[in-house]
Amino acid sequence: MTAPESDRVVVSRTDGRHWIQAGILLAIGAGIVWLGWSSTQEGPRLAGSVFGGGFALLGLILVFRSLPEPVVNELVFDASGISRIVRGVVWAARWDELAAVALPAEPGRDDSFRVVLEPVDDRFVERHRGLTPVAGGAFLVTGITLSVTEAGRVREIAGKYIGIAERPVTPAVPEPAPRPAPAAGFVPGPATVPELDHVSIHVNAWDRRKVWFFDFAMAMLGIGAYVAGEFGPSGFLHTVCRILLGAVIVLGGVVHAFEFNSRKRELRADLRFSNVGFRWKTYHRKYELGWREVAELRLLTDGHLEFRPVDLDFPLRHGDVENLALSDGWYRLPRPLSPAAMRKFTRCVPILLPREVVLTVGGGAPPTPITRGAT
Repeated sequence: MTAPESDRVVVSRTDGRHWIQAGILLAIGAGIVWLGWSSTQEGPRLAGSVFGGGFALLGLILVFRSLPEPVVNELVFDASGISRIVRGVVWAARWDELAAVALPAEPGRDDSFRVVLEPVDDRFVERHRGLTPVAGGAFLVTGITLSVTEAGRVREIAGKYIGIAERPVTPAVPEPAPRPAPAAGFVPGPATVPELDHVSIHVNAWDRRKVWFFDFAMAMLGIGAYVAGEFGPSGFLHTVCRILLGAVIVLGGVVHAFEFNSRKRELRADLRFSNVGFRWKTYHRKYELGWREVAELRLLTDGHLEFRPVDLDFPLRHGDVENLALSDGWYRLPRPLSPAAMRKFTRCVPILLPREVVLTVGGGAPPTPITRGAT
């Protein structure tokens, strides 16, 4: 949303409240309940109460979500300069601190633009800490993108005070040169596409060896409790063995229920490594990155997997991983690897990585390099 004025543009991404949606859901729920209870039969009354109560519950949830004050998320351009507001003012830059403003389009999207600030001197970073550096000494405004209309208004007001720079988003490495034409008389054979080697890692996988050991221990304990309860003397020991057998069955069922939930599509997280890149995938989100974009990969001892891009223009090419950025130029995947996933990673992934990508394992102390095979 843009609020245009003569010398002021406010690009707002503040989440609105859900009063209208909540009112509609509550009205629908009340109507269904009223229709159900207007019947003289028990079946329609029950159905109306269930379905109407469901709509009413959704409406009440939206009502409670709308009660807190929404977090302000705005980018303001006015006569004094540029301000980034997230709840409070994060940073503010005057026009005399900037040489130009660039609005490059996101790769593959002509209707979404990023804001890049080009300062007049190198001391700009000392005064403004909430910006992401990119190549050429410029800084990216993170957490917000502009539509076509908003980008046009920003160009207008920024053009009154400073220049508008052109900044194309360059790829990580240049595209390979085209192959020379075949010599005369040469007949190429049929093209073959080599099968890519890959490995899939269940990030939150349980350790199967521990599960098998747990099952074995529970089975032995359950058998012992059953035998003692059936053939042992009656009395206190008989009651204790019966209770212990029931506890073993309940505990085993609970553990296997949690282990089964970790493999469900809604809760599962997967990492797929190949000789061309890696992919992080969950039920709600997916990140995919080629090795041409990655300079270094490291696995910390706590299971977190991090990567460092090859150049500073990486945030301009991949705005979808903005929420993974750390303060030191590294990016961290959302979930840590389980011990079983870490063992599979150290066993299989080094073989797939190209020589250009540095792989290290460690955390806290200096990381330990791992020798990899060539691809």
